[in-house]
Amino acid sequence: MGFTLTEILIVVIIIAILATLALPMLVKSIEKAKVGEAISNLNLIRTGQKMYCLEWATFSPDIDDLNIENPNDATSRYFYYTIESADSDDFTAKAERGASGAQPAPSPYDTHYYEISKDGTVTGSSGSLL
Repeated sequence: MGFTLTEILIVVIIIAILATLALPMLVKSIEKAKVGEAISNLNLIRTGQKMYCLEWATFSPDIDDLNIENPNDATSRYFYYTIESADSDDFTAKAERGASGAQPAPSPYDTHYYEISKDGTVTGSSGSLL
């Protein structure tokens, strides 16, 4: 007892339709995981900045000065850097997707960024997965 060519084609078409429906959800889930990683790394930078501030009474403009592993060395999904504020009492750390050194992301995720401030508030670009 075998399968006819028509039956096999119908099964292949059904599998193709299911794969087409599932692929966008898979990409979105993967991007959500990458956002979680970026936010975790931003919290690491925030902790490093707090430790640096306790020792030097100011925040560092350079991630390499912090007593943490530089997330730019550990991953290439996002590019991490700190933004100097006008006063030394505040800082903002930023994770930018698609920036120099970061792996290119599929559209529309290629321009996403996330920021964390001294108080731990995380903000993101419009349309982000936050």
